[in-house]
Amino acid sequence: MKTFQHLYLIFLLSSALSFEFPPSTPSFYLNHVGISVSNIASQRNWYNRTLGFSTLLQIVGPMEIPAGTPTTIPPSSQAQTIQSVKLQNPRTRAIVELISLSSSTHSPRLNTSSLTASAIQGLFHFAFRVPNLKETMRKLQEDGVRVIQPIAEGADEMNNVSTTFAYISDPEGNLIELIEFC
Repeated sequence: MKTFQHLYLIFLLSSALSFEFPPSTPSFYLNHVGISVSNIASQRNWYNRTLGFSTLLQIVGPMEIPAGTPTTIPPSSQAQTIQSVKLQNPRTRAIVELISLSSSTHSPRLNTSSLTASAIQGLFHFAFRVPNLKETMRKLQEDGVRVIQPIAEGADEMNNVSTTFAYISDPEGNLIELIEFC
């Protein structure tokens, strides 16, 4: 099973790296990852304390969305509340947006292996590149972070580089991959 997971992750990584946009296509840079959460304060504190993020922008609230209001979220017969915060790692500039909508539901994909999570269509994890995975994992485990998959070896076949990776989860079970290019 671990061998299959490893090969699957190599396939995903090599597929993403082998794609090239036509010359007329503008460059795309990932701006942020958005995560729907149930407890925005708890999640914000975890990302700040555990992964070194700081609050970039916060919607003070919660704001109420009256019943029947036309929005991009599913309509509801009851009023809903929404809270949002953008967090940024000051060193890497990575941004994570947390949003809490009172009518949101828990996904069955959470708190599971990356392969099991990928059986449900949609975003199943996001990844941060770290300079020293062993040291990062040691510190995270000391802080009580849940390890989903311990450190494993991988490869970036496109660039002929070996990698190590591991999966952790935030307090609500969202999968986070940590990867080191060796």
